[in-house]
Amino acid sequence: MPTVRLLTAEDARAYAALRREMLVDTPWAFLRSIDDDFAVVESEIAAKLRENENDIAAAFDDADPTRLLASAGVVRLDPKKTRHRALIWGVYVTPSARGRGLGRAVMNLAIDTARTWRGVECIWLSVSDRTPAARALYGSLGFVTWGTEPDAIRIGGESAAEHHMHLCV
Repeated sequence: MPTVRLLTAEDARAYAALRREMLVDTPWAFLRSIDDDFAVVESEIAAKLRENENDIAAAFDDADPTRLLASAGVVRLDPKKTRHRALIWGVYVTPSARGRGLGRAVMNLAIDTARTWRGVECIWLSVSDRTPAARALYGSLGFVTWGTEPDAIRIGGESAAEHHMHLCV
């Protein structure tokens, strides 16, 4: 199993490369595109990784430890009224590494990380109806759908719904 750990600011270059890949490879899975995403810029992601309660769990390629195979971001919501919640974002496994349990591994680390943040009671995420494998993974980890947003994403005249899910910790 590849090494799975939280990223540091020094990993920003590797993450930015993976982020660019995910936005091109699986555009329906993400609300951002390569043209408007902060996480494709190394300095932006390095700054975010230096913040408290803003982490990215990642799996590193054993053959090339500078290459990421999977990731799941987790951030505590900032407004005072929502400090009891954390958000999972940017979950992705590179195609050549799929089916090896890396999505589950990075999700488990992201969930475990949020559970260490004092006062966090709920973790939530959104998943496109065009990514059924991701939705199944989240369900197997205990996430429950609480609502569906129709027409949440549009690409080239087509649309997809987003399913909003949460896990109480």
